[in-house]
Amino acid sequence: MNNPISILKDICEIAIKSHALIKKHFPDPIQKELLKAAAKSGEFYIFQLDQLVYPVIRAGSMDMGDQNSPTSLAKYYEAFKSLCEIGYIEHVEGVFFRLTASGLEKASNIK
Repeated sequence: MNNPISILKDICEIAIKSHALIKKHFPDPIQKELLKAAAKSGEFYIFQLDQLVYPVIRAGSMDMGDQNSPTSLAKYYEAFKSLCEIGYIEHVEGVFFRLTASGLEKASNIK
């Protein structure tokens, strides 16, 4: 059986390194753009259109990305997912998502 102290020590060390990496690379320009666009209302809507491979993300009143570019839509989709994973966005219901309290705070601090 593994030593629980050793396991916890390893987890803490990994978390510290991960946090440093996240701080170094967060938020990236697309994450910033999503947060800024939703800062006023805190709202996001996700629309899956039949002709598009990736969903369209509406932040506030702006559709993000270029609907003619799968690469562009994929980048916004990945950025949106990462903001969810970090805890800045939560799902409300259906296609409606919103900024969390920490997401609203982060969005308000972006210049």
